[in-house]
Amino acid sequence: MCDAAPFLTMEDLSLYLPWGGATGGVHWEIRTDQHWAVVGPNGSGKSRLVKAIASPAPIAGGAIRYHFVRNGGSPRERVAYVSFESQTVGLPFNSPFHQARWNRGVGQQSWSVSDYLSEYRVNWVSPFQVVDGRRDSSGFEACRERTIELLGIEALLDRSIDQVSNGERRKVLLARALLRRPQLLILDNPFAGLDGAFRERLQHILETLMHDDLRIVLVTNGRESLPPGITHVLLMDRGDVVAQGPREDMLNALHALVTRGATRRNPGGALPSMRVDAGAERTGSLVQMRNVSVSYGGLQILRDITWSVSPGEKWALLGPNGAGKTTLLSLILGDNPQAYANDIVLFGSRLGPGRSIWEIKKRMGWIAPELQLYYPKTVSCLEVVCSGFHSAIGPYRRCTTRQRETASEWLHKLGLGDLTGVALGAISEGQQRMVLVARALVDEPELLIFDEPCQGLDAGNRDQVLRMVEGIGDYTAASLIYVSHHRDALPRGITHVLRLDGGRIVSRQRVRDAVLNP
Repeated sequence: MCDAAPFLTMEDLSLYLPWGGATGGVHWEIRTDQHWAVVGPNGSGKSRLVKAIASPAPIAGGAIRYHFVRNGGSPRERVAYVSFESQTVGLPFNSPFHQARWNRGVGQQSWSVSDYLSEYRVNWVSPFQVVDGRRDSSGFEACRERTIELLGIEALLDRSIDQVSNGERRKVLLARALLRRPQLLILDNPFAGLDGAFRERLQHILETLMHDDLRIVLVTNGRESLPPGITHVLLMDRGDVVAQGPREDMLNALHALVTRGATRRNPGGALPSMRVDAGAERTGSLVQMRNVSVSYGGLQILRDITWSVSPGEKWALLGPNGAGKTTLLSLILGDNPQAYANDIVLFGSRLGPGRSIWEIKKRMGWIAPELQLYYPKTVSCLEVVCSGFHSAIGPYRRCTTRQRETASEWLHKLGLGDLTGVALGAISEGQQRMVLVARALVDEPELLIFDEPCQGLDAGNRDQVLRMVEGIGDYTAASLIYVSHHRDALPRGITHVLRLDGGRIVSRQRVRDAVLNP
């Protein structure tokens, strides 16, 4: 039997690095009967490599051959790339301020999911335009119906695109990519931010797509199992390709790489400069909500939430995508204007006139996917951590020498000491998440709000973050609200569990009575 024809070839490809220099030459060939996984720890160069296929960025040397392109077409029109950062590209909620998602009236001003997935928005082709036959309205609509059914997003169609959750938005982005009818689909860490039910469903969806006339490249840090349809694996570490070949041949090397990534970053020792008595004298509730409800345009997001968080308590906030978790947290953070129309007491005082939101934020440390999306990417990692002293999203206030030293200690503690002067946008998604974890912890807050802190992290960085969170109880009485869709990303020491579904509280339990299963 003859080998399948080449589909895409990288010939001695080298890429520019943001901090200067270039990567080594990469030789990689994808054939027409292959589906690949690109696997490696955070910062290994996976995303940089696959972005070169999908984007017109200049390359330092070598070439990429798109064998599947015929008749002089643009190769990148036939490539779809979906990643975490895709959420900020071309979407109407793109803003330098993450709070814009919650502002009154935003939902009425932006596109609906249905409009965002229309032929005009996807291909910028009017349904009344006469075209050359490559696209026809009936063909697009049939593809749209199949894609919406495949991803199970029918219930989202009438929602505003800026009001769907982080996990739901990922499903919409995947739908949009499929509607472009690409020949090559690149999915960068596609399981991150998805609840367990949809992660399992996505595995089956990928299997279905692999049986179509579509090549798939899956980029992952090794935490999720590879779909059975993946035929080949390319392994990366520290910017270089360390191995590549058929899936079965790569299993041992893959296990070794993931294991090495899980063990090599373990600085150990005490947390930097933590106050042993921080928050120890507090009594009463840090957070108290009574009959809290939130709605947008007639759509109920939260319904009659009554809940409190006391000093020293560590809550796991669980529920599927779209359950209302992030909206609930936005009320506590004071980012959602509807917080002021509800009965919410924070640190002993009700939200309202005369209560400074910055006074409240100063007592909290937080991390969330939205913060990572909107944080200015030109700011150095050290300045990002320093901004945690002022609860700012950007380096708008000067830090003292001691504060800068403490911020540097946190970066070194998390194994990021060599990135202090590097811009946030120049490092990988997982490394960005680690920097923002340091930002949340740097000012020793009374209340930590961690919304999917391990999203996008490899096993080593996940364990590092969990050790940090678990160790906080030994140094401070800070309370914790922790969101995760992964059981292995829940820290030890959780004392209570709150489960949401459909915007309602479906259970509230002490941890000894609960099963920690997101």
